[in-house]
Amino acid sequence: MTNSEKNKDLLSNDELAKNSKKSDDYSNLLEKIRKQVDIENSSTYTRKTHNERENLEETVIIPTVTEEVTDEYAETVVLDKNELVQAIKKEEALVGKKVEKVEEKPVVLEVLGLKKRIGLKTIVEDITFDMREGEIIGLLGPNGSGKTTIMRMMVGLTKKSKGDVYCFEKPLGLGRTAMLKEVGAMIETPEFYNYMSGWANLKQIARVCGKKVTRARMKELVEFVGLSKVIRKKVKTYSLGMRQRLGLAQALLNDPKVLILDEPVNGLDPQGVQDFRNKLKEIAATGVSILISSHLLDEIEKVSDRVIVIEKGKIIADDKLENLVADEVIKTLISTHDVEKTERLVRELGVRYELSKDGFVFENLSREEKSRIITYLVTNNVELETIRELTTSLEDRFLQITGGERK
Repeated sequence: MTNSEKNKDLLSNDELAKNSKKSDDYSNLLEKIRKQVDIENSSTYTRKTHNERENLEETVIIPTVTEEVTDEYAETVVLDKNELVQAIKKEEALVGKKVEKVEEKPVVLEVLGLKKRIGLKTIVEDITFDMREGEIIGLLGPNGSGKTTIMRMMVGLTKKSKGDVYCFEKPLGLGRTAMLKEVGAMIETPEFYNYMSGWANLKQIARVCGKKVTRARMKELVEFVGLSKVIRKKVKTYSLGMRQRLGLAQALLNDPKVLILDEPVNGLDPQGVQDFRNKLKEIAATGVSILISSHLLDEIEKVSDRVIVIEKGKIIADDKLENLVADEVIKTLISTHDVEKTERLVRELGVRYELSKDGFVFENLSREEKSRIITYLVTNNVELETIRELTTSLEDRFLQITGGERK
């Protein structure tokens, strides 16, 4: 069979001539080919032939479509399996048909419409969010915004006025102890028996945590939180940082699936904060979901996958960290040794700018505009000190969301 005959079999002459005129019809042509081609895991492609040729395997021939084609028939090119697959993939990518789906991890805890009233005052209102397996969520808000109250209601330490909490689709909260064995918590400053050693305190907690805790498990946790050298000493001799470490150990005793930590890095020195951060990431890597509150914005930014911002008892933002801190505008900082001269030259260029303590800030500069500014400054003998893109930190977004001001 000649190439011309194969073309006639694959597409009619009229269709071929029409598709040869405009390259925009290439996607339609590929669609016709898809319908006639069986894509199999074999070394060749087979085309569904007419009934009289059911047992024949034919090579697919695709016309090359260009604007310059004037002949009745387009030039033909024989494509093998790989070439055809690549052509189809390229076309799908161009029209946006191929969308990669990211499989979400299962929800392990749900908070639905939590509300807390004391007298006529509403402390917390309509708090709703969920936690997924292995996710670290930062609960962020000014002092008195209701973060601790939310956590206390979640584990049943404070009675809620309205709403529900579900852990693995089972109720969790005051009077509902069945799922508490799946949750570890450290709310506010951990309380221990001061006259007992750290080890004795852990043994006492292990008896009532709802799961059997072995001596090996306790020893493993003591080493994990870095208290091996002081665990036999009385808790009254512990610093605040040591108490926080012991609090984390007791929260992990029952090998929980969900960990709720309220200001866990209080009292830790910089090295301790870094160690604690690494511990949380290690825990999350095993599939444990972590809810952590902190007044340290930088710390939340370094450890969290997602951030929930609370203000006046309400959620005002809930998003993945990368989305929350994404720049709405691209800012460029240019600093020089001669601010007065630089300002005069920038004004001559007619470019909008903002003068900060670090230098001149420009928004959404194109590459050409940036090059024009730099060239103009240099040719006028201005010594450049810094040129860099500015990124938005969690602190910046937090202040924007809450309407606060940087101190």
